[in-house]
Amino acid sequence: MKRYIFLLLLVSVLIAKAQNISNYRIGFDKCDAGDGALKVECSFVINFAGQDSVVLDFGGTLEAEAVQDLRITPDNVKYNFNPTVKQITFYRNRSDWQRVAMEYIFMNLTSVLMYDGSGAEIWESIYSSSGEFYYPMRRGTDYEGEVKFTVPDSLLVIMQGGTDATQWQSINRCVPINFAFLNKAVYAKQTMTGNDGCEVYQVIGEQADSARYETLCQLTEKSIRWFEEMYGEDYLCGRYGAAAYPAFIFHKGNGSFNRYNMGFISASQEKFATYPDIYPLIHEIGHRWMGEYTMFIESGERGYAFIIETLNEFMTLMCIRDIVGVEAYEALIENCRAGWDKIKGTNQDVHPIDVTDNNNIPVTYRKGVVMLDSIAQEVGYDVVTSVIVQFYNQCKGIPNLEYEDFEQIGGCLIR
Repeated sequence: MKRYIFLLLLVSVLIAKAQNISNYRIGFDKCDAGDGALKVECSFVINFAGQDSVVLDFGGTLEAEAVQDLRITPDNVKYNFNPTVKQITFYRNRSDWQRVAMEYIFMNLTSVLMYDGSGAEIWESIYSSSGEFYYPMRRGTDYEGEVKFTVPDSLLVIMQGGTDATQWQSINRCVPINFAFLNKAVYAKQTMTGNDGCEVYQVIGEQADSARYETLCQLTEKSIRWFEEMYGEDYLCGRYGAAAYPAFIFHKGNGSFNRYNMGFISASQEKFATYPDIYPLIHEIGHRWMGEYTMFIESGERGYAFIIETLNEFMTLMCIRDIVGVEAYEALIENCRAGWDKIKGTNQDVHPIDVTDNNNIPVTYRKGVVMLDSIAQEVGYDVVTSVIVQFYNQCKGIPNLEYEDFEQIGGCLIR
């Protein structure tokens, strides 16, 4: 039965690869646009490969209102835009090859809700269907394109590790393109010490002190080297859009909203400057490997939060164990245990693999980590980490990942 399912998957993958979208050229225009809005001009070539249609992901959380004033040329292009499911379908018209050009206004609700009034407008496109797709694309596929941003003089564009992307530039992978607009009057830029030269953007007047900043520099470089050695893969990777080491953008928006945005990391300015625990930023660095941009599992699927978050959090703590010390690791494990104890016996206390969205912090970031630590004490920490590394290297970049893919490799770790 498994072999039959595998063959069906293989056939579907071959069909998907036969069709392709290429020669992207995407212009994002922020001039004369309000908060959370962009004018987009996008063009690409469709290869139908003998099929009647191609379905691409496109749209945002506002559904029909996310994409406004849509105009598609040439006039003979046949298409159907379904904003409810965030998809646009293009239909074959005589030729297998079709050049398509699009113009529209895109409204980004997530950016407005999360970062309103912070001096930063952050646009995040993710693999899951819950994400916002600023241009038509097929999730989990590689393709090349050119990207350019047009912005007023008051704004700075941050993309791909701090690059000021106001000139046309070729990129090897434009799924996804994440970017941010920073108000130059609000943000101050620093460049980290060390070989990686990560850029740090902080809110003027609210910057962390020099000791805190130096700790960030040291932990960033050490953790990048640790993850690289552990996974056997460099941070810099064209396939996943990591063209430069991560920039840090500290914002004044939602304080609980730390994110690994492919190319940069966004986190709370207040937390960075005042909160004792700086280690969550190592978790965000770890998402370069074990995260939604490499492990393509849909939200809503069994094991979603376990794969995307719990495994990465455990590896984060293992990194801390090695580069900071066992005492720091054990203290964090005890904090996890205390967090789990608070919900024991409640409806919230479910098994980590039954969390289908990232909406149960005590289980995803506390209980799951304690369970993995308990197993590691029995079989060895090197055994548990080697299973996670094997899972990453075997399943990275595979579309429609499922928990069963992990179970076949390391299901014995979850009891």
